[in-house]
Amino acid sequence: MAGEEVIGDFFKFSFKSKLLQNVVSLSFLQVLNNLLPLITFPYLVRVLGPEKFGLVNFVTAFVAYFSMITDFGFNFSATQQISICRNEKERLSIIASAVYSIKILLLFLCFIAFWVLVTFIPKFSVEKELFFFSFLIVLGTTFTPVWFFQGLEEMKRLVAVSTISKILMIIGIFIFIKSKTDDGTYVMLIGLSFVFNAIVLTGMMKKYYDVRFLFPSMKEIFFQLKGSYLLFISSASISLYTTTNIFLLGLLSNHAEVGYFAAADKIRFGIQSMASPISQALYPRIAFLAQNDEKKSRQLLMKFTLLGGGALLAAGIIIFFFAQPLVLLLAGKNYSKSIYLLQIIALLPFIIYLSNMFGIQGLLNFGKKKEFTAIIILGSIISIALSFLFVPLHGSTGSAFSILATEIFITLGMIYFYFRKKNLHEV
Repeated sequence: MAGEEVIGDFFKFSFKSKLLQNVVSLSFLQVLNNLLPLITFPYLVRVLGPEKFGLVNFVTAFVAYFSMITDFGFNFSATQQISICRNEKERLSIIASAVYSIKILLLFLCFIAFWVLVTFIPKFSVEKELFFFSFLIVLGTTFTPVWFFQGLEEMKRLVAVSTISKILMIIGIFIFIKSKTDDGTYVMLIGLSFVFNAIVLTGMMKKYYDVRFLFPSMKEIFFQLKGSYLLFISSASISLYTTTNIFLLGLLSNHAEVGYFAAADKIRFGIQSMASPISQALYPRIAFLAQNDEKKSRQLLMKFTLLGGGALLAAGIIIFFFAQPLVLLLAGKNYSKSIYLLQIIALLPFIIYLSNMFGIQGLLNFGKKKEFTAIIILGSIISIALSFLFVPLHGSTGSAFSILATEIFITLGMIYFYFRKKNLHEV
């Protein structure tokens, strides 16, 4: 039986395989990404305080919308194409050139919209300097070719560059962040770390992979747009129920409430991100196998679902019961409200991991983009409705319950459509 084959082959991984090497490389980066914030997070939340820490998270939540627009779904669509065409050098240059050309245009349009909003909306203009520093994040994420290295399953250089930028940012935090008034400097350091990644990794594309930047044809540009627009809609919808929670909390409540929620969410995300190496390394491999051996790709998907899901379920249970000492240790007594918030969202890493496995890894790679998009759009509508309903009355607690309910709905939808035989257009 298929289930017995999956379990029987569960531990049959070659340590020479590129997939396992990428998981190990990304795991190293993720461990580092989680260990380093253990140094800076307790320092930042205490130096900035709930109000300023909440303000910084409100600003970065706002600017995340523009990063989402300039990405335009290419972190999925371009990754797929690079993976499939990994042995065609000329095609790699064409794909990269078209993607960068579209991103440059989107970046220009985003900056105009960003300038208008920050200049003329009072809630934003009062912190104009902080907002403009944050646009460095958009600049950096726009030109960071994660999709290229992920598609080629060449993650070692990506890991090395990201590690260096993280270390430099942390050094900068301890040197320059000394009081609550240094919130702008902190946002600028975040942005510069993304810009550093973009410059170095783009240079590596040219040097090590012989990528030439050409003037793409309109046909190629429209081809890339057509291949990514559904994924962009999905990404936009994902932002509406993730980033928007913090953004709406800042609009409908106050920055201190954002600070309490952000502190709990940072701890939750630290646990959740431990599974990111699996997701990032697995996606191009599933994309490649789905074109050549669907049975093998589905077996591989189930292996990692069982592996990561079990670990994150256990981690969530531990977080729930040890939320109080964890929050007091990492954030301090000024964030005591974050304890209850962390308990509410403790199982989110497990729930979101299942959503990723059956949604991003499953539906996107097995020709069910429309189902994936429909679930995400519905989820975002539910999330916004719940936020407007509960946040004005319950603040950060309302946000926590809103995101929990939304993620449960989305995960159940992903699982349902993954195992459903027919696609939506066949019904």
